[in-house]
Amino acid sequence: MKRSRIFSRPIRALTTLVALGLIGACATTAPYTPAITDGDGMELPGAIASIETVMLGGIPQTITIRTQDTSKPVLLHLHGGPGMPSSPWATWNDYHAELEAEFILVHWDQRGAGKSFSEDLTAEDMHIVSFVSDTLELADILRARFGQDKIFLWGHSWGSGLGFETLRVNSEPFHAYFASAVRPDWDSTETLGFERVLELARQAKDADAIEAMTAIQPFDPTNIEHIVIRGRYLAQYRVGDFHTEGLGQAWLDYVLKGDSPEYPKATLDNTLAGMDFSRETILPEILASGYDLARDFPVSSIPVFFFAGRHDYETPGDSAEVYYELLQAPAKSFTWFENSAHDVQYDEAAMFNRALIRIAQEVLGS
Repeated sequence: MKRSRIFSRPIRALTTLVALGLIGACATTAPYTPAITDGDGMELPGAIASIETVMLGGIPQTITIRTQDTSKPVLLHLHGGPGMPSSPWATWNDYHAELEAEFILVHWDQRGAGKSFSEDLTAEDMHIVSFVSDTLELADILRARFGQDKIFLWGHSWGSGLGFETLRVNSEPFHAYFASAVRPDWDSTETLGFERVLELARQAKDADAIEAMTAIQPFDPTNIEHIVIRGRYLAQYRVGDFHTEGLGQAWLDYVLKGDSPEYPKATLDNTLAGMDFSRETILPEILASGYDLARDFPVSSIPVFFFAGRHDYETPGDSAEVYYELLQAPAKSFTWFENSAHDVQYDEAAMFNRALIRIAQEVLGS
């Protein structure tokens, strides 16, 4: 089988968590996802709000399902990282509520991530081909459960790369693919982000940043130390994960303070272990893969829709747009979010949700 050629977003924002070893000594609270209710606080009939375990590739993995209406199409979300589940923020500030109204939204903790981490996992369990197989197996489980011939797929950051590789193997289960924060290749996009940060540091006359960045010249996009230093300043200049001032800290605090019902503090040790394990096992394979989407996936048999933050220099949107222009697909579009960085689904949640819903309705109506 052809070697997988997809990208990773190195763990940056939550390296803060790794430094906070004290979080292990917390009160135990069982994770749950709140019921979906109407304006009077009554649970909506027919809604689903559940955290469940499914077997994928013989490994127990966790999914969080939220929907107001089980007759809606399924939207399977592939989170970033690798090893960074989206489910801790499944109900944060109702960012995804509009999606829950129009889809059966499924957050999946991929093997080795979050609640799907286990000390029984080995490095041999963590090859990209297994993630692709898991994605297709989960898609089939969801299709059967909800009686749908096809579902929608949404991949973000690392998850967008996983999604493209999944489509390369088998796109049949999917109506269309939503790809946000796409990295078309590794080396050039990492280098572009480094150059942008150095430019911003010089504009700001930030001596510390300039010194740190020039110290790692020539920048090596496969050097983890270089990547981490670059990521630190991406965040500082709000061209990394979040562009909205204060949003990144709020995102962290929500989980660190135990406010996430899906991820109470008692679950964080496992999550941190999964992040480290994923980084140690998957990232070297990705860095060595030499993937290039323009070469490896030039044609899609299903529609593909891109979403990019104008201020994202973790996965620069300009590079994604070049790939978009080259990609042949039955239908495609490229949506810029002018006030977003990497996490467009939080920086401009309302615009992101409505764009995704509109496009999905157009696909189903065509």
